[in-house]
Amino acid sequence: MAAADGEIDPAQRLLNLMLALSRTRHRLTRDQIRASVEGYETAPAGVSEAERGRADASFERMFERDKKALRSMGIPLRTITDPAHQDDLGYRIDPDVDMPPLDLTVQDAAILAIAAQYWTSKAMKADARQGYAKLVSAVEHEDGPALPFGGVSTSGSADVVAALAEAASLRQVVSFEYASASSPTRVRTVEPWGIVLRSGVEYLVGWDVDAAAERVFRLVRVQGKVKPRGEPEAFDRPATLPLGSLADDADVATATIAVRPEAGHALRRRGEVVGADDGWDVLEVSYRHADLLRAEVLALAGAARVIEPADLARSVREHALAAAEVARG
Repeated sequence: MAAADGEIDPAQRLLNLMLALSRTRHRLTRDQIRASVEGYETAPAGVSEAERGRADASFERMFERDKKALRSMGIPLRTITDPAHQDDLGYRIDPDVDMPPLDLTVQDAAILAIAAQYWTSKAMKADARQGYAKLVSAVEHEDGPALPFGGVSTSGSADVVAALAEAASLRQVVSFEYASASSPTRVRTVEPWGIVLRSGVEYLVGWDVDAAAERVFRLVRVQGKVKPRGEPEAFDRPATLPLGSLADDADVATATIAVRPEAGHALRRRGEVVGADDGWDVLEVSYRHADLLRAEVLALAGAARVIEPADLARSVREHALAAAEVARG
């Protein structure tokens, strides 16, 4: 998520806070954090009491969010009280329980490369690539395995993802045009609760204001710009996102898929070889989301074909023909 002009990115502020708290010998109070950590602004001299109060409240909200974020990542953030003044709180990240050094294999580095490639938005591209370079700089180089599949175009635009992630963080209602698979394109007004990723596909989970119901929106189907509505902190998010069909315990179906020898490694890992068909290996593969399995088969560029169910096989053929028409111009 990009920061506004003149403001530091929230992710950078969180990193600054983590470094400051891990380097202090004793503890840092809230006032010390606010004064020394880049990204937290102090109220300038000469402002009114009302403006100072708003600045103080903004810092408190920001700092509470950052504390929660650190703890959710497993960072050992400690709260330390002053022996003489029990209400004087300070904070420190205990250096005695630092995370162990990373021991990355070439396979690990390959997975990181996919992750870095995923963050190709203008807001995160440079940081993702820089982080990847630092992580793999100590990896012993050798020939790595071929990646099973990647580059499937299932991601929403960078601007859409950034706008919805920011709105979810601010708890601000948004509206956008959405092209549903089962209904005409129309404007949706949504309380965005969070973005989840399933097999490389981004989804927004939230409350559809007009339908008065929980909904899951596939971000690649969002058309145009995401528009904020009203003020931040306009709604409460549920403690646990209701994932519906995206949940791990959603209904599971089985597809029969033929793959060329030495192809479809990801499908092979999840499925079971049940036979052969004129030089093709026949697999049975469990799946929850037909569109994700279709994208995976299409990404194999002819090295896989769906036998059953018939509607999935038909959908794969239709998408392949449409792509061929586009390629021919």
